[in-house]
Amino acid sequence: PLFPGENGADQLVEIIKILGTPNKDQIIAMNPKYNEHKFPLIKACPWNKVFAPKTDPQAMEFLSKLLMYDPKKRLKPMEALLHPFFDELRQPRVKSLEGQEFPDLFDFSKEELSQATPEMISRLIPG
Repeated sequence: PLFPGENGADQLVEIIKILGTPNKDQIIAMNPKYNEHKFPLIKACPWNKVFAPKTDPQAMEFLSKLLMYDPKKRLKPMEALLHPFFDELRQPRVKSLEGQEFPDLFDFSKEELSQATPEMISRLIPG
């Protein structure tokens, strides 16, 4: 696990070790009712120090946009699916590392597609 922890408080410490100490605005964005800001001041750890040296830079960039304290600044689900990290999956006849064909990855429901603009859908679903 990226953020192992024995309990909620322990897990929060593990998150802070990677993302750094959240500032007051980030804490309020996560929980507007929380009014105490008493965390140890820890700098964010660069993603290239968190993951193995050969980790795909796009994977690290993708995670950095998902793992943010402020929920409004995180990628939305459709935005996440459009991230360049997943571009390879939109290529014709792409196969898994084991050589297996993938099931239809782009069979979205009407409800799912209602969350996307026409431009997003044209980028998301291979033509």
